[in-house]
Amino acid sequence: MPDQEIRVETFDALLRDLVTWNLVMPVEQDDGVQAWHLVPQAQQRLRELARSRGPWPVERTAYLGRRCADCSRREVTWLRSGEYVCEPCWQQRLARSETDEPASTAPAGRGPRWARRRQAPIA
Repeated sequence: MPDQEIRVETFDALLRDLVTWNLVMPVEQDDGVQAWHLVPQAQQRLRELARSRGPWPVERTAYLGRRCADCSRREVTWLRSGEYVCEPCWQQRLARSETDEPASTAPAGRGPRWARRRQAPIA
């Protein structure tokens, strides 16, 4: 199977996040063409990550732009127990587990947004 080039469009979400979070900055080059450079803090972090050994632990990976499984807000989330959960919701889960209350991952009376369907009126 020949090597396939990955289309640049594959990275649109990542590139938008870099711009949104101000991790890259536009720089005007001598020839008038605009280039993008990582901010120094991002460059330093990349160096640290490149030096680390072994696979990056999933519990230390922050995900940007994903919906929290509990509150459905787009927050910085972490993959925990197989779900993307923001820190406040994760702390609530931990507090519930300490008191041995039944775990409910959705606000009372509401399920996840993807599961809600409009009910057809009964004729």
